[in-house]
Amino acid sequence: MRPIRIAALGGSLRAGSVSAAALRSCAARARRAGAEVTLLCGPDLVLPPYDPESGVRSAAELRLLTALRAADGVLLASPTYHGGMSGLLKNALDHTEALAQDTPGYLDGRAVGCLTVAWNEVAGASALASLRASAQALRGWAVPMGVVVSAATEFTAADTCADPRAARRLDILTDQVLDFARMRRTSEADAVPVGSAVGAVL
Repeated sequence: MRPIRIAALGGSLRAGSVSAAALRSCAARARRAGAEVTLLCGPDLVLPPYDPESGVRSAAELRLLTALRAADGVLLASPTYHGGMSGLLKNALDHTEALAQDTPGYLDGRAVGCLTVAWNEVAGASALASLRASAQALRGWAVPMGVVVSAATEFTAADTCADPRAARRLDILTDQVLDFARMRRTSEADAVPVGSAVGAVL
């Protein structure tokens, strides 16, 4: 069976972004667990403003859609801007309307882990709620753990978090996405095909 595939999207263009560092930390943990991770962060998500009438797909948009189509799970990370997610990440999520006619559509069946970074905990919680709402609107399964990371949190060059409490929460978030993705894959592998002998008996 192929490895679990994770698409990790980060919505900050700032050099030294804490949200990007937190996302890389989650990605590193997922890779240590054997997952294949596609990290699309900052400049990778610079897309034209979403236009539902446009039939043109940029190279960056195609990379995003390809990563999400292949993914068993998704990680979303954003700085907090005025109580919400960044416009960069919101625009990227708007572009996933191109997945509407897929089978399954949008992010249906994928576990989605959400994290935000903020100086203010109330604003960070508001941004986290908007991320989770968007994930659910896209039919993703937002995992129970959601993380608000303080903007003062430090990360090492090896993508480890210097704050033990924040590190533990990021680990739980990542593990929940991986665990759900594995369970989903197992249930699909064990499903009885329509028209099989068991189905005929029933």
